[in-house]
Amino acid sequence: MQWPVVSVVTPSLNSGQFIQEAIDSVLGQDYPHIDYLVVDGGSTDKTLSFLKKRTPYVRWVSEPDRGQAAAINKGWRMAEGEIIAWLNADDLYRPGAIREAVSFLQSRPEVDMVYGNCDFIDISGNIIGSYPARPWDHAELLLRAENFVPQPSVFLRRRVLESVGFLNENLHYAMDFEFWLRLGLEHRVAYVPHRWAAYRWHKGAKSVRGLRAMSSEIVKVYEDFFRRPNLPDGIRALKIGAMSNVFYLAANWLFWADDLIGARRYALAGWRLRPWPVSWTFLKVLVLGWSPLGVRLALALRKPLGRSSRWPDPLILKHR
Repeated sequence: MQWPVVSVVTPSLNSGQFIQEAIDSVLGQDYPHIDYLVVDGGSTDKTLSFLKKRTPYVRWVSEPDRGQAAAINKGWRMAEGEIIAWLNADDLYRPGAIREAVSFLQSRPEVDMVYGNCDFIDISGNIIGSYPARPWDHAELLLRAENFVPQPSVFLRRRVLESVGFLNENLHYAMDFEFWLRLGLEHRVAYVPHRWAAYRWHKGAKSVRGLRAMSSEIVKVYEDFFRRPNLPDGIRALKIGAMSNVFYLAANWLFWADDLIGARRYALAGWRLRPWPVSWTFLKVLVLGWSPLGVRLALALRKPLGRSSRWPDPLILKHR
């Protein structure tokens, strides 16, 4: 078998605490042709010293940029590989991941993107859970607003970028999810139930401001998606259900952020689109979302209330 070049891009900004592990997880792969690029946004910590030690095994650039999506796009444009991926500076590849992914794509020429399973790890690298990945279904991804594709485990063919385009640089939280939505309109995607990556959670990155930004951003992603011309009829028919679900998702995030007015606004928007069956999020916000006391009660009963595991916990936000 002739092994194609695989380009992996890592965006970074003051990632010195973890980037050495990320780099080692890429360079330690049992794959012969890896083109590894780190696009740094101008770090002032020890990130650059790690990168200098890995030259020439890592191509890197360090200069101010417009954020994570812009950095990834810059790296993808510099990439030389036929297969493309991105690995954040605090995430890891599991041994053998690249070889397995490429072997699958080589055996399935009709598939343009493949993803696998992904562990959740803490700051020490201990496994604390598993990403809720499952087989690809574009309609379900859209309808349920469930990001069941673990981004660190994704590998795609270069031709995807040539037809779908790059990441939306105006997005800061949902750029991967929005990319999957666009990609799924034109390309075949497959899931391999093998552990290919590890996604690191940051409790220190908790941010109410981040939760609010996430909520408005995911709603805008959906509004923009359904404005796209020439959507297939089957996809356009999902609009009411999909918008209702994403309003409820945003309401849930704002509820945990103590933005009760915003939570009620989104919950009511979801209910108006689809009043029956009544969403549990709608009932939770309606009953408990009228005072901070209600939110504290919900926090005390968080598991019984069904905290969403459809996305990585929104109270633990990752930074580049």
